[in-house]
Amino acid sequence: MSGQADGNAPAPDAPVEITARVVADGNRFVAAVDGLELEGSGRTPDAARNALVQTMRGWLERQDTAGKLADSLGVDHLDEETEIVLQFAADNSDG
Repeated sequence: MSGQADGNAPAPDAPVEITARVVADGNRFVAAVDGLELEGSGRTPDAARNALVQTMRGWLERQDTAGKLADSLGVDHLDEETEIVLQFAADNSDG
C-alpha cells in the first residue's frame, strides 16, 4: 500500500480517540474521560458508560457550536469528516 487514497482525494483524517474509564464508587459506577471533566454514573458499568456517552454528545455539540471543539480536544484541526471515537479502557479490577 502506498498510503494514498484512491484517485486524487486526500486521505481521511485520523480519528480523534478519547479514552474513558469505569470505576466502582461505593454502590455505583462512574465513567470518566481522561483529561476532561466529563463523567457519567449508574448502578451498573453499562449504565455509567451510557450516561457518559450522553454527557459526551452534549459536550461535543456545545464545544462545536462555540467553535472551541478542536482546542478542547487538544488537536490542531477538525473538519466534518473527522471521526471522534470514545473508547473505554479495559477494567482491570478484581471485582
